[in-house]
Amino acid sequence: MRGERQRQISSYLEVLRAVWENRDRLGYAWRILTQGVCDGCALGTSGLRDWTISGIHLCWIRLRLLRLNTMGPLDVRLLEEATRLRAMSEPELRRLGRLPMPLVRRRGEVGFRPIAWEEALELIAERVRATAPERIAFYVASRGTVNETYYVAQKVARLLGTNHIDNSARICHAPSTTALKQTIGYA
Repeated sequence: MRGERQRQISSYLEVLRAVWENRDRLGYAWRILTQGVCDGCALGTSGLRDWTISGIHLCWIRLRLLRLNTMGPLDVRLLEEATRLRAMSEPELRRLGRLPMPLVRRRGEVGFRPIAWEEALELIAERVRATAPERIAFYVASRGTVNETYYVAQKVARLLGTNHIDNSARICHAPSTTALKQTIGYA
C-alpha cells in the first residue's frame, strides 16, 4: 500500500513539475500531450493513450521531455562568446532554449553569429560533398524524437554512401537484449 501511494504522489509531482516548467506555453504543451507522439517511447499517435495500458498513459519520461518541444528561442547574444558556454552543464545549455536561426562559428572567431538559411545549407552541402563517405557517421539519440527521425537518418546515411550509423538505444538496450536472449532465447 505504501509503495503504491508513493508512486501516485510521485506521478502527481511529475505532472506539477511539467506544468510549472511549461507554464509559458501551456496550450501548446497540452496539444502535444493530447495529439502528439510520446518522445520517450514513440508508441503511437493517440495522445494520452496507447496500446500498452488501459486508460491514460502519461509517463514521467514524456513529461520530462515535453520542454524540449515547448521551449522558446534562445537569445543568440548568449552565443557571441563561446568560452561562457564551456563552463555550463548540459542541462544549463539545454535550458537556454532552441536555436532560432542558423549560426556559424568559423576558425578563429570567439563565438557564433547568425547566417542566412541559404548560406547555412550551402556550407553544409559543401562540407558533406568534400568528405569521403567512410568519414561520415550518424549518431541518433533516443530521447526527444520519434521513430520517423531514425528512418530518415538511416536513409540519408545510405544516400551519402556510409554505413556508419548508430543509435544510443543500441547501447541502452544491450543489457536487456542479452537478458532476453539468455532467458527466453531471443530478443
